[in-house]
Amino acid sequence: MTAAAAPCAPVLDECAFLAWINRAAPGERIAYHEGHLACDRTQVSSSLPPMVRAELNRVAGLAMTLADAGHLLLAQRRIAENRVAYLAIMAKGGRA
Repeated sequence: MTAAAAPCAPVLDECAFLAWINRAAPGERIAYHEGHLACDRTQVSSSLPPMVRAELNRVAGLAMTLADAGHLLLAQRRIAENRVAYLAIMAKGGRA
């Protein structure tokens, strides 16, 4: 018997993520979501309420934009079956 997965939710809201970006030193990391990011961001497959899903989309979109610009590195760490921690790592010389 497998335990039911706990409901997923963003670990950080946009304000907390921006605050971390402003103070993080190169190499520091933070988890911005736990769950399955692709599924949790879509209305069809997500069990998240619309406002929580919208917040997740803002945080994940910001993370991707900053990674594309070279300010962050994005990584994943499996924390349980069907559950992943999504990490933002401050790049060297990388504050936006």
